[in-house]
Amino acid sequence: MLLGKNSVSGNRRYAVSALIFIGIVTGIVCLSACATGAATGAASKETAGNARLQHTLAKLRRGETVSVVALGGSITTGYQAQPPASAGWAGQLNRWWQEKAKVSGGAAEFHNSGASGTDSAFAAVRVKDHALAYEPDLVIVEFAINDQWLNARVRQRSFEGVLRQLLAGSARSVMVIALNEKADSNKSTFREQERIGKHYGIPVLAWADWVKFSEWDRWFTGSEAIHPNNDGHANIAEGIIRYLDAVWDSLPPDDALPPVNTALPAPLVSAEFQQVALIGGQDAGAMLNFDTSRWQAAPAILPDEWPGRGGRPLTGWTTDNPQADLSVRVRGKSVGLLFAESDQFTNGLAWIEDGKETFPKVIIRNYVNYRRGYYGYAYAEIADNLDPEREYVLRLAVNPGGRQGSVHIAGVVCTLSGGKTP
Repeated sequence: MLLGKNSVSGNRRYAVSALIFIGIVTGIVCLSACATGAATGAASKETAGNARLQHTLAKLRRGETVSVVALGGSITTGYQAQPPASAGWAGQLNRWWQEKAKVSGGAAEFHNSGASGTDSAFAAVRVKDHALAYEPDLVIVEFAINDQWLNARVRQRSFEGVLRQLLAGSARSVMVIALNEKADSNKSTFREQERIGKHYGIPVLAWADWVKFSEWDRWFTGSEAIHPNNDGHANIAEGIIRYLDAVWDSLPPDDALPPVNTALPAPLVSAEFQQVALIGGQDAGAMLNFDTSRWQAAPAILPDEWPGRGGRPLTGWTTDNPQADLSVRVRGKSVGLLFAESDQFTNGLAWIEDGKETFPKVIIRNYVNYRRGYYGYAYAEIADNLDPEREYVLRLAVNPGGRQGSVHIAGVVCTLSGGKTP
């Protein structure tokens, strides 16, 4: 959850020494050492089961227009790449789509919906405006690094909810690109995401599967351990492009394309984040005691990273008044808070009441000492296993006895569906 947070030719020797073994039927990509020619052959066999992606690529091959969205965090925005828009992995991937469109006579509309510091819990409320609004044929999802800071129980539910939102009632294809921190593949949630992706037949391309441990330093600069440099972004893009090339080269004729089953399976972990409601500073009807002398509405996310197509601007609340208190009407199976983090902030406090009992109070950790001079985003679950038919009150306050500073709340998230498997 960090704010915004080799060139390919320099890596050709890697391309000759790595085998891409793509388990597309299971949705998992495994990469091991072997010859590139063998890699392509293996990939061609395995990609036959990925009907959704095949139909997307076949649409472009026919000369039609396809819409592609990259939905992720600061690495998706291209942060640390120079210039970010073109040298970031998403920008480089866009060039592949444009080249294929030029050859086929079609068109590719590529939308970078990266937003710095966001994880899959934040993405659950972004999907509609930042992905579905573009009527995508393909969505590439990137949250494996930022999700590691989410509570393990929350992040599996929220990540599955994002996938279910993207897949529900549509033949669109979804891919996951799972990244990790420098030289430590355990600093990521990509194994969790592989497991969930497999359940939905979604390909999960894990960066750690095609980079040797001894090579990590070349993909980062200096003390930076999260955001790759230009070479790192190029390496990520190259891995995705090899995968797409393998699918493209093995496409059957249009009349032999496999059918797409649009029915969603039962959830692996939970369908809870498939339907979410967001309450923000603009929702005056939900607030019971909003006092403008104590709370102010404020932009909830960097303006230049909130795509303008679809939906409404997102505003939250901020206060530096230690006596500030805000009550918000909420209804859902769970209630959580999106909030900003910085070394300039102070901690907030949140809890749920229902008129009969007060639930445990949760500290909202707005203050993070290592976010010097900028801020990222986080999600905290305030209560779960609520009765979605009942109305509760969410209370927000400044954590008493804390340091001086302001509290920044980006929004309230209420999950509206459940459906856990036994």
